[in-house]
Amino acid sequence: MMLNDRSHILLKTLVERYIADGHPVGSKALSQYSGLDVSSATIRNVMADLENLGLIASPHTSAGRIPTAQGYRLFVDRLLTTQGSTAHAALPELLSTELPNDHPQHSIAAASQLLSQLTHFAGVVTPPRRSEVLLKQIEFLPLSDKRVLLILVTQDGEVQNRIVQTERILGINELNDAAHFLNRHCAGKTIGNLMQVLQQDLGQVKRELLELMNAAMQMGQDLSHDHMVIAGEHQLLGLNDFGSNMRQMRQLF
Repeated sequence: MMLNDRSHILLKTLVERYIADGHPVGSKALSQYSGLDVSSATIRNVMADLENLGLIASPHTSAGRIPTAQGYRLFVDRLLTTQGSTAHAALPELLSTELPNDHPQHSIAAASQLLSQLTHFAGVVTPPRRSEVLLKQIEFLPLSDKRVLLILVTQDGEVQNRIVQTERILGINELNDAAHFLNRHCAGKTIGNLMQVLQQDLGQVKRELLELMNAAMQMGQDLSHDHMVIAGEHQLLGLNDFGSNMRQMRQLF
C-alpha cells in the first residue's frame, strides 16, 4: 500500500488522537495536531482517500473518522513511535522483580497483569509455542456426583486441570487404576507417543474409564496449541468508545 508522507502523517495523527480521546477525529483536529500547513479541503481529500483504502471509517453519528483494523495494523507496523522516559528505563528492573520465575504459568499470568497495569488496557500474553509437551504425571480425583477432576503435570512443571463429567459415579479405586494405567506409560513421553503406546492396551480398559483416558489425551494435546492469558479486562470499561456502547462491550467480552 503506497501512501505519501502527508497521508502517513494524517493517518498517524488520527490514530493517536482517537486513542487519546476515544472520539471520531475531524479535519479541524487533524489540522491542529498534525503540524501540516495544508487547508481543511486538502485534509478532507486525504481523509477520503484513506477511507477508500479501508484505513479509516466514518461513523453514522459523526462527521469525524475512526481507524479501522487495517488502519491500526498499518499504524503499528510502520507509523508507531515511542519516546524514552524514566518509566521505560525502569521497565527491565520492574519486570525482573514483578515476574515470578518459580512456575511458567505464574510468570505468564503475572506478565499479563503487569502489562495491563502499565498500559491501563487489557493485557494479553501468548506463551511461546511448544512443538512437544513432555508428560510427567496424570491424576484423577473424585468430586461430587458424577464429576472427576483430571490433573495433568508436564516435565517443566506446568499443571493443568479439568473437570470431566462421567456416566456414573466412579470410586477412588477405579480412578487410581486409571491413573496408574496412564502413568506407567506417560513419564517423559509426548501425547503423540503416549497415544501410540496405548493403542493396544486401551482395549483392555473398562468402558467407563475410557472417557477419562480420552479427556487426558485431549488436555495434553491442548497444551501444544497456542493459547492466551488475559488480565485487566475491566480497564476497557473506562474507554469512551467501549464503555458508552453496551452492545459493543458485550460483543467484545
